[in-house]
Amino acid sequence: MGSWTLFWILFTTVTLMPLCLHGAISVHFLTRRPIYVALGQTIVLEAAFEKDPDDKIDMVTWDRERGRDNVRLSPGNKISLEKRDALLRVSGVAEEDFGTYKVTVTDSNGYQQHDSIEVRKIVEPLKASVTRVLECIVDNHGMTQWDSPQYSWLVDGVTVTNQTALLANGSRLDISEIKGVNYTCIVKSSLGTVTTHFQMPKESQACCAGLIAAGVVTVMALVAGLFYLKRCKNERDAKKSNPSEPLNPST
Repeated sequence: MGSWTLFWILFTTVTLMPLCLHGAISVHFLTRRPIYVALGQTIVLEAAFEKDPDDKIDMVTWDRERGRDNVRLSPGNKISLEKRDALLRVSGVAEEDFGTYKVTVTDSNGYQQHDSIEVRKIVEPLKASVTRVLECIVDNHGMTQWDSPQYSWLVDGVTVTNQTALLANGSRLDISEIKGVNYTCIVKSSLGTVTTHFQMPKESQACCAGLIAAGVVTVMALVAGLFYLKRCKNERDAKKSNPSEPLNPST
């Protein structure tokens, strides 16, 4: 019985040993969808490494596959590696930078794991629109990007610096804080830069002008009325002080 127990322990150890040595490390990108980037922008790809505490990563490599070309990437003028080689940054994107990017991780036992992600060029320019005068919306056609858009606003050609007027990370503008006629929203991201304009409707401008004119007329009417009442009062007071004078000279 003791021999069978010893045999079973040895058999189990030998069988499970490869599982302990291999397969303890894995790598995957944070998104499974293709990444879209515009020419001249920056590509940022980040992979997540998972390993056992006792395991060690010996090497991380990055490759770009484009058609039949397979290029091993290394740090240089436009390429940098960060976060212990888990993050790849490619600046000044050109045509040859689009393709499938593969990251490969090799552990101390020589076991390798890899994952790939496709980087595509944005073909159609983005379109932005302003709704309710407050919100700047960019239609990216459902494309995935690695960064978040950065918004800036111009009101009548002047950059908005009032932080209380900027809402939702700058994508919305509170026009009660900053009033104007011409509103411009500028959106910058890895997909490119897009600008959209909004002009206050003429009806609103005419309405405001009409309200101002009506207010002026009302004030003038009140001033004239007060002046007339004061004049009448002065005339009555003068007649009371001189009772011999007829109340109505025409009679």
